[in-house]
Amino acid sequence: MKKRLTTLKFLAASLFFACAGRLAGLDAGVSFAVFATPEQPYLEVNLEIAGTSLKYNFLDSTRMQAAVEILILVRQGERIVNYEKYVLNGPISDRPQSLLDVKRLMVSNGQYELEVEVQDLNDPQNKDNFKAPLTVQIGTDLYLTDIVLLRDFRPDESESPFSKNGLYLEPLPFHFYDRAARTLAFYAEMYHTNAAIKEDSYTLRYLLQEELGNGNVKLISSGARQKRPAVIDAIVAPMDITQLKSGNYSLTLEIRNQLNELLASRKIVFQRSNPFQDITETEITDELLASQFVEGLQEDSLRYSLRAIAPHIRGNELEVLKNLVAPDADVRGMRAFLFRYFIRRNANNPEEEYRQYMELARVVDNQFHSGFRYGFETDRGRIFLKYGRPDDLVHIEDDPSAPPYEIWVYYNFPLTKQNNVKFLFYNPTLAGDDFILLHSTARGEINNPRWERDLYQRNAGEQFDGSNTQDATRMQGNIARNARRFFEDY
Repeated sequence: MKKRLTTLKFLAASLFFACAGRLAGLDAGVSFAVFATPEQPYLEVNLEIAGTSLKYNFLDSTRMQAAVEILILVRQGERIVNYEKYVLNGPISDRPQSLLDVKRLMVSNGQYELEVEVQDLNDPQNKDNFKAPLTVQIGTDLYLTDIVLLRDFRPDESESPFSKNGLYLEPLPFHFYDRAARTLAFYAEMYHTNAAIKEDSYTLRYLLQEELGNGNVKLISSGARQKRPAVIDAIVAPMDITQLKSGNYSLTLEIRNQLNELLASRKIVFQRSNPFQDITETEITDELLASQFVEGLQEDSLRYSLRAIAPHIRGNELEVLKNLVAPDADVRGMRAFLFRYFIRRNANNPEEEYRQYMELARVVDNQFHSGFRYGFETDRGRIFLKYGRPDDLVHIEDDPSAPPYEIWVYYNFPLTKQNNVKFLFYNPTLAGDDFILLHSTARGEINNPRWERDLYQRNAGEQFDGSNTQDATRMQGNIARNARRFFEDY
């Protein structure tokens, strides 16, 4: 949870300069930026303080609160040009929570030094001092601001100091995306592009690259936006980093005209931690498993979970899975297999992926439970877990020539890149609610050209369509015999 601050309104056409630093003692991040209203520039200072780096005042047996004193100084030589000194109180909570704050100070063009002092009010020795040069230089030529990395952004029309252009922009002062992060977002502004670009449009191109050292980079992904020249404009864009392994990376933003000439560029470096992205079998050690969610699962829960993921397992791993759900299976092996499966699905947060999947598996188990096996082990349960909820469904119990049957329809079927995919299940034994897959148009599933004949075999006798009864695949029409029509019309 991040602390939100008192409302402060800025109506700004802005010029931005940013840099970031890290305080050694408090595990606090500091980033600052210079913006410009039509009247005067101002400095914006963003602060984030890790909740686990602070000492807490316990209000009672469960509730606690942290507090820090913050001093922000803008110096020009020995002269203090502007400053803010205040106490930032953390939220009252039963666990440590981070503090997030922003302050704005008026400044003029010039060369300065920014100093930020942070002190834990519950521990006077827990403090540090941050210093950095500050340049405020506003011109009328084309200008591209430095890139601001964001933890998150969302629509917001409030007067929060974190809000700009109808968006709440939560900064990332540490320039560090941990393994839970799935999206990199950034913010930047462009000024006076109309003075330098005479065409109707220009391109904002952004490049995500891995920093290999010695000036070498590897392109990971890129994107672009078309913009119209203007006095001021801004860009906020997300980039998917779920597959980004741990390492050092950079994000470069470029302004290019219609001739693809580079007019301006900015670059920012950040770190990514994603320890499970490229994990190997040998790296899944007992020590690693002991710190993961699978350690807390008992043997019966492990076996239930492994059975639930079976619809997604293929090849040689399916045989391994069968051995792991056997009565004498190795519990350590169960945990390793389950953990490896969910880090493949979501290396950023395998525990959350497991929780969400098992919630669905339990619903499917209850919905399709047959009395003979788990609901997700029935044909309908397996298809539901493998492909998701059907877009349309027909359930028939009143066809006098056929046992109960269902037709499931998927209009879009991305797994096999098909459209209008259908499944037909039926219950030939009339025992319980265990429907069997008889026919499907999905690639890789049962495809039975004789499905209509098999469906009506018990009660329709030899009423086949055509004179060749041996090779017939269709049944004769009947006033209540609608399975073919349902299957083909939906």
